[in-house]
Amino acid sequence: MKKAILFAGLFCLMSTASHLHAQSINNRNWKTFIADPLNDTLTFHIQADSSFVTNSSGATILRTNCMISGDTLILSDYGTGDYSCPDMKGVYKIYPNGRSFTLKLINDACEGRTHALDGIKWTESRQ
Repeated sequence: MKKAILFAGLFCLMSTASHLHAQSINNRNWKTFIADPLNDTLTFHIQADSSFVTNSSGATILRTNCMISGDTLILSDYGTGDYSCPDMKGVYKIYPNGRSFTLKLINDACEGRTHALDGIKWTESRQ
């Protein structure tokens, strides 16, 4: 009986720790500079329900749904725009590092999104 209780307690603790680690980029703003073709600093506003990307002048250039599951970020753009891929899901592995993170491509048919996310370092913004 003690072993079962200990096992259940350890399982809950590990699940909680995993959940906290995975949520570390959620509900925050992250900045990076994207060179060609944008040549602009972008801010990725990651929120629990819907997320968006703004350029350095504050204009929203992309709206996307973000789902974080473990160490995986799943993106699904909505709406129209020059940078939107509304019928394509993007899946990336999250590599958090203090106040920054990088994403590694798992699967994404949207070339522009892959260019902006795969291997790019995003740093926390204090907006």
